[in-house]
Amino acid sequence: MALSAAPAQSQNASGSSSQVEEVVVTGLREQLKSSQARKADAEELLDSITASDIGALPDRSVTEVLQRIPGLAIGRVPEARDADRIAVEGAGVTVRGLSWVRSELNGRSAFSAKESRALGFEDIPPELMAAVDVYKNPSAALIEGGMAGVVDLRTRLPFDSPDRVLAASAEYAVGDLANKERPSGSFLYSDRWNTGIGEMGFLISSSASQLTTQTHTLHIDRYYARTNLPGYEGQTVFAPGGIGWRELTVDRERLGGSLALQWRPSDTVDVSLQYFMADATFEQNENASWSEQGNALTGSNLQVANGYLVGGRIANSFFAGSARYNERESTNHDAALHLTWHPGERWRFDLDVQRVFADADIMDLTLGSPTVDQGNPDALAFDLRLNGSNEPRIGMAPNSVMTDPDQHYYGWAMDHYEKNDADAWAYRADGEYTFDNSDWMDRIRFGIRHENYSSTTRETGYRWGTVAQNWGGGDTRFGDASVPYIQQGFSDWFHGGQAPSAYVFPHSSAYSGRAAFESTIHSVETFGTNCCDWTPWNGDFADTTPGNDGLGVNTQNQKSWAGYVAAHFGKNKFDGNVGVRVVRTENLGTGLLTFSGADVVGSPDESAFANGASYEATDENTYTDVLPSLNLRYKVRDDVFLRFAVARSLSRPDFPLLLPAINVTAKLGLMSNGVCNELPEGAKIGTCVYQYNGFAGNPDLEPMRSWQYDVSAEWYINPTNSLTGAIFYKQLEGFMETSLNSTVDYTNNGQTRSVRVLRPENQGSGYVQGFEVAYNSFFDFLPGFGKNFGARAAFTYVESGGTRNIAANPYDENQRDNSALDGYPLEGLSKTSYNAELYYSTQRFEARLAYNWRERYVLTMAAANLNIPAWADDYGQLDGSVTWNVSQKLKVGLQAVNLTDAPYRILVDNFVDNTGLTYHNWVSADRRYNVFVRASF
Repeated sequence: MALSAAPAQSQNASGSSSQVEEVVVTGLREQLKSSQARKADAEELLDSITASDIGALPDRSVTEVLQRIPGLAIGRVPEARDADRIAVEGAGVTVRGLSWVRSELNGRSAFSAKESRALGFEDIPPELMAAVDVYKNPSAALIEGGMAGVVDLRTRLPFDSPDRVLAASAEYAVGDLANKERPSGSFLYSDRWNTGIGEMGFLISSSASQLTTQTHTLHIDRYYARTNLPGYEGQTVFAPGGIGWRELTVDRERLGGSLALQWRPSDTVDVSLQYFMADATFEQNENASWSEQGNALTGSNLQVANGYLVGGRIANSFFAGSARYNERESTNHDAALHLTWHPGERWRFDLDVQRVFADADIMDLTLGSPTVDQGNPDALAFDLRLNGSNEPRIGMAPNSVMTDPDQHYYGWAMDHYEKNDADAWAYRADGEYTFDNSDWMDRIRFGIRHENYSSTTRETGYRWGTVAQNWGGGDTRFGDASVPYIQQGFSDWFHGGQAPSAYVFPHSSAYSGRAAFESTIHSVETFGTNCCDWTPWNGDFADTTPGNDGLGVNTQNQKSWAGYVAAHFGKNKFDGNVGVRVVRTENLGTGLLTFSGADVVGSPDESAFANGASYEATDENTYTDVLPSLNLRYKVRDDVFLRFAVARSLSRPDFPLLLPAINVTAKLGLMSNGVCNELPEGAKIGTCVYQYNGFAGNPDLEPMRSWQYDVSAEWYINPTNSLTGAIFYKQLEGFMETSLNSTVDYTNNGQTRSVRVLRPENQGSGYVQGFEVAYNSFFDFLPGFGKNFGARAAFTYVESGGTRNIAANPYDENQRDNSALDGYPLEGLSKTSYNAELYYSTQRFEARLAYNWRERYVLTMAAANLNIPAWADDYGQLDGSVTWNVSQKLKVGLQAVNLTDAPYRILVDNFVDNTGLTYHNWVSADRRYNVFVRASF
C-alpha cells in the first residue's frame, strides 16, 4: 500500500534520539529523497527502502524488495537443500554473501518457528511495512547476532502522520502458466486526538493477499562415469542417469495485521503499544515423472562430445511418477510496550517489553505412480539431445502406456510432518545523556537487555514405504481402484511448448490431506512377502530419533543478558560513535540419548552400558562476548562523506546443531593379553568393546565470531542523486565444522564410557571481502521530457577464503561429509551481483523497469535425494510497473514480474565420479501480472 502520508520515524527499540524526519511521499522522486536522506543521516552503515518504495516497486513480497538493496541477494528455492523446486517470490537473504542475517521488527527480535534465528521474509506482508532498514556494520546499541547484517522491518505508528489517514488498496494478480486470478487487498486507518489526559493516537492496518503460481521443470539426472557405454566401451564417458519433468502449482495466502496505540500525556512522556500478526500458508501440488536408468543407461546411436554424452536413442522400459501435496502454515505474533521519558533537557530514558510467538506446521504427502515395466527396452525409449545450458530436447514416440490408467499402479507412499513453535520475552532499558557545553562529546547512551527465547521443533523423518507391488501381493492399477485420477497433459509447457509426454497421476483430492492420504493408501495397498511396509504415522513425534531425514524433538532455551555503553561525538568535520556491548548467553538443550545393544560376552559392565536403553538428557553451555564498535564519519564537504567502521560481531549456532541427542554404538573387539583388539571382519560377537562411537549435535558450540571493517565514500549530488561505494572485509573465526576430534564421556546404567563423537565443532578461520557501488540519479540535465527519466544501479563483488560450510542437520551423514569438502565457496555466496532500474516520473504518470542479476553460487552441499553439491546458475530477472495518478488520492497501475521468462537452472556435481558441474534442472516460471488501485483520504 502506498500512502500519501509521512512515513514512520525510526522505531528502533534502542530509543535512539537521532530520529529521521522523513518527507511526504508522493512519487518516485520523493521516495528516493526519503531513502537517501535516511542513509546520509545515519550514524551506522545503513540502506533503507521506504514504504512507498515497496508500494511502487514491482515486488509483492518483502524478500523481493530486499534484492533492490546494494549488497543483498535473495534465493529462489523454498528450502536450501531443495534443488528441484523454486520459490517464485524468493526465499532466503544474504548480505554481502553471508546468510547469517539477523531479522528484526521495529528494532526488536523477530524469528520464525522453522528457521529459529531469522524470519521467513516471504511470510511477511509488505503492505504493513513503513520501511525496511539494513544495517551492514553494527553499533553497540544494536542487538547482537547479525554477523552478516541486520534487516529491520518497521511498521507505522499513529503519531507518524500529522492528521487522520485512511487508505485502501485492491489488486488482482495472475500468472500466465497457472492462469488463475487471485485478489489482494489492504486497509489502513490512523488518527490522533487531543484529550483531557493528553494526546492519543490509534492505528489499525490489515492485508490479505492470494497468489497462484506455476513452474515447469525439465530434469536431467546426475552424470556417472561410464566405461561400458555402447559404442564407447573402454572409454570413460560421463552419461546422465535419466530424465524427468514436473509441474508445480503453488497457492499462497498471506494475512497480516498491525495495531498501534500511542499516548502522549505531556511533552516529556510518550507511550506506545504495538501488535503485529502475520499468517502465511503455502500449498504445493506437484506432478512429476522420470526415468531411472542410473549408471546403467544404454541405447543406440549415442553421441559423445568432449567426454560427455550429448544425445542418442535412450532405452527405457518404464517410468516412475509421483503426485505430491505440501502444506506449510507459518504464523507470527509480536506485541510490544514502549515508554519514553524525558525528565529534563539532557536526559532521556526508554523502557521496552516485548512478547513474541511463532509457529510453523508442515505436512508433506507423496503417492508414487509408476508405470508397469513393459519388459522391452524400446517400449518407452526416448530421443535425447543435450544442449549445454539450453533446455534439453526430449522426444517420445506416441504410445498408449503413459496415458493408460491400467498401465499405472500405486507403488509407494511417503509422508512427513512438522509442528514447530517458538516464543520469547524481551526486556530492555536505555538511557541517554546529552552534553550541553562539550566541544566534542554529543551524548552518552547506555542500556541493558534480557531475552528468554525458547524453541521446540518436532519433525518426523520422510516415511517412505511400498504400497502395492507385483512382487509382493499385486500391483493395484489405477483402472482397478476407486481412487480418482487425472491424465495430465502439461499444457502450455515452458510457455507454448510440449512436454515429453502426458502422464497419469492420482487426483489431488486423493492425497491433499492426511485423512485422504491414508484412506487412499488403505484402499489400494496389497500385502505379500516383504511387502508392503508403509504404515500410518501414529502422531507421536517423540517416536522419531534424530536421523538423516529428521531431528525428532529438539527443545532449546536461550537466555541472554546484554549491556552497552556508547559515546556519540562530533568535532569540526568528524562525528560518529564508539562503544562496547557485553553479552552473556546461556543455552539449555534437551535430547534423547540412545545406547544401542551389543553382544559382549564375559563383560557385564560393557553389556550394562550398551544395553539398548534410551533416556532424555539436558546439556547447558554459557559464554560471554565483548563486542566493541566504532563508526566514524568525515564530512569532506556538506555533500561528500567518508566513513570508517570496525566492529566485533557474532552469529549463534542454529538450534539443530545444538541438539544433544546421540546414538551410541559399540565397535566390538576380542580381548587378548589384556588388550582389546578390533573384531575381525565378519565376526559379530566380541569379548570386549574396542571403541564406542556416536554422532550428535554439540550443545557446547559457541557462536561464529568476526572482526569486520568497512570504508565507504558517499557523494550526495542533490536530494535524489547520489554516488556511493564501500569496501568491506570480515575476518571470520569459529566455523561450525563436523569433526571427529571429540571424545565425550556418557553415563548409562551406572557405567561411564568415553565415546568418540562425530559432531560439529568450532574450528578454523576465514575471510569474506569485497566492495559495492551504487548510483541514483534523475536526469535533470536533459531538456524537455528527458529530465523526467532517472536510473538507479548497484554492483556488488564478494570473495571468500578459508571458509567452511555447515551441515544444517548434523545427523545426516551426507550433509556432514559434504560440508567438509575442500574447494567449495560458502553456500549462498555469489561473487558478483547487480541491480539496475530505469524510471520515468511525472506528477500524473510513473513507470519503472527493474532488473536483478546474480552470479552462479553453491545452493547446497548435499541436495535432497541426490546428496551431492548443487549450484544455482547465473540468473537475472526483469520486472516492471506503471502507475497513473488519477488524482492526489487515487492511483491505478500495473505491475509485471519476470517479463522475459528468465530460465532458472540448477547444476550438480557428482564429485564421487569426478563428473564436474553438469546441468540438472531447467525451470520456467510464470510471468506474473498485477493490476491495482490505491486510494487515500
